[in-house]
Amino acid sequence: MLRIVETENSKRKKKTTESLKTKNERQSKVEKEVEHKIKEVRKKKESEKRRKKDSSKVLPRPEFKVGDRVRLQDGRAVGSIDSLEKNKATVNYGIFTTKVSIDQLELVESAKS
Repeated sequence: MLRIVETENSKRKKKTTESLKTKNERQSKVEKEVEHKIKEVRKKKESEKRRKKDSSKVLPRPEFKVGDRVRLQDGRAVGSIDSLEKNKATVNYGIFTTKVSIDQLELVESAKS
């Protein structure tokens, strides 16, 4: 049994130090290239963010009234304002009502006067 193990082990090629060096050099070269490309992509994204920030206009917050149709900034459901108290609005979505901060609302359609 020992003889079989020895013959199998001798069949395997031993990695030379030269091959290990070249492999490590290739790997480090690839890592540097990837790092360089990542830096370029990050710069592009940062410049795009700056352009977007500069170009986006800050719209003044509309004055909400009872009866206005509104929706939450991150939602799609549209409801109407039932009541306003300080910085909170009670919004009726038909089946349910909720109290929401006015800062989180978007005006969809103003109430008809």
